[in-house]
Amino acid sequence: MVGTFSSGSSYSPDGFVIYLFLPSSSLMWGVSPTYNYSISYISAAGAGWGGDSYPSPIQGNVIFPQSSTPYIVVQWDPVWQTAAFTSGATGQWNVFIVSNTKGNNPSVTPNPSPNIGSGYAGWDGIGTGAFQPNPGDRINVTVIYDPSTNTLTGVATDLNTGQSASFTLNLGNYFTPPSSGNYVFGVGGAGHDSWALLYVAMTTSIEPTPSALPTWIIATAVIVVVVVLIVAILMIKRRKR
Repeated sequence: MVGTFSSGSSYSPDGFVIYLFLPSSSLMWGVSPTYNYSISYISAAGAGWGGDSYPSPIQGNVIFPQSSTPYIVVQWDPVWQTAAFTSGATGQWNVFIVSNTKGNNPSVTPNPSPNIGSGYAGWDGIGTGAFQPNPGDRINVTVIYDPSTNTLTGVATDLNTGQSASFTLNLGNYFTPPSSGNYVFGVGGAGHDSWALLYVAMTTSIEPTPSALPTWIIATAVIVVVVVLIVAILMIKRRKR
């Protein structure tokens, strides 16, 4: 995705939020004006956590949609390492595994936070690199999930300055790679500034399945057999001569 922000305080909270693997059957959310505000969700403040206190000390009033299964929330928050610091936080990314089956009872794991400890949940302020964008800067944010390794990677780059912040995270036992199905992926802005999306795209890469492999294996085997037969026939003819 590419986005920007237009105004705000002396720093730019709280960046962009990416939602991964919300099952489409459990909520009304789609690419249409009729879907605006139709999903069932609760905000961090609405859950009684405050806008900037939990699950991360820095996340803004992020919303948590209802879902029948756990999903991933990834946030690039430029406040980290530019205006907010804490022990164990090294970068500008938050990652939450969220369960919210009823729409008003969100829970976030890992709990406590593996990197900043008790009182918080999820991975908070992880990664390397940090930058403070200027109003009007174009920011490219890319998040990749690899189900074969259950790993998330992300990079945010200020296209005006070339500065970047990135992370790589193995989700371990906290998240199970989703099964085949239809899912919703969401993007949004957080915090108090005027964040705007300029471009959003999603791509998938499908690895060859075991059932597809025999096709070329068989073809190769047939070619080898034919070559062996030809050689054998030529040798027989030579012997006859």
